[in-house]
Amino acid sequence: MATAAKASLTLVVGSEALLVERAIDHVVATARKADPETERRDLDATDAGVVGLVESACSPTLFGGGAVVVVNKVESADDQTISALVAAATDPPAGIEVVAVHAGGARGKKLLDRLSQAATDRVDCPEVKKGRGISDFVAAEMRSLKRTMSPQAQAILIAAVGSDIRALASACNQLANDVEARDIDVDDVSKYFGGTVDVTGFQIADAVMNRQRAQALRLLRLAEGTDGARLGPATVASLTNSVRQLVAVATAPPGMSERDLAVEARVPPWKLRTLAQQARRWSQVELAQAILILGDLDAAMKGGLREGDQLEPVQKGLALESAVVSLASN
Repeated sequence: MATAAKASLTLVVGSEALLVERAIDHVVATARKADPETERRDLDATDAGVVGLVESACSPTLFGGGAVVVVNKVESADDQTISALVAAATDPPAGIEVVAVHAGGARGKKLLDRLSQAATDRVDCPEVKKGRGISDFVAAEMRSLKRTMSPQAQAILIAAVGSDIRALASACNQLANDVEARDIDVDDVSKYFGGTVDVTGFQIADAVMNRQRAQALRLLRLAEGTDGARLGPATVASLTNSVRQLVAVATAPPGMSERDLAVEARVPPWKLRTLAQQARRWSQVELAQAILILGDLDAAMKGGLREGDQLEPVQKGLALESAVVSLASN
């Protein structure tokens, strides 16, 4: 008695194109490992006569061989198309696998529920949000490449490449191929992307708040080579803002809710964990000293408090480096 073919429907849900492509490529690669002659057949759920196309694509060929049938835009499909997909995936010929791609969101929610019940596997590919989402993506890319990258190196990479995850994935792959060390640091990223990077005062401040003196100084000197004209005031403003956030967290009364603390510190709630980790590196005396250092530094960057106090650009740069080293030192 012939053995029934195993049902196979992979549901890919989300709008992040790179992640969707990777999910589909994984199904195809897995199928081709079992049968190198496996074809990929792409269909659009909105095309006229798609039900017949699904049935045809999921049928065995005269010459045998498997196929991965990829049906896109199922969020816009009708009931007949979904029924055809479910039927094809429930009792497919040997070697036939179906991938249904749904963009996510509210559109086609009932259709998605039907497909979810029939699916043997589901891969979520949500949009990668800017900010923390981009940083998490870079960290995940490096883990997949069996590498690590420091937060400061991540910040420089994102500043240089931008927030397009396809470009970031390519950059991570380049670094993993070209850098022998397992840990990729600021110097490695700067070597390959320093020509385009625009280091911000925030990145320098973040290194200072983590008491990473060498990293902070590297970032500062890299920034001096890209936009020294506005470096001083922008960096002082970022440092001052970061110190104020740490003060808010360090002096928060016991039992204060995260929501109220986020409002008090003027940060999104997700950043409170980072601030709490940074605050443990600072005593209240050190925070008070930091405020005094930044007050003097702000005056120096803006021309001094009294006539004749104005510093030359080189002197401002030295003052800024001295303050950053002092603040970042434990």
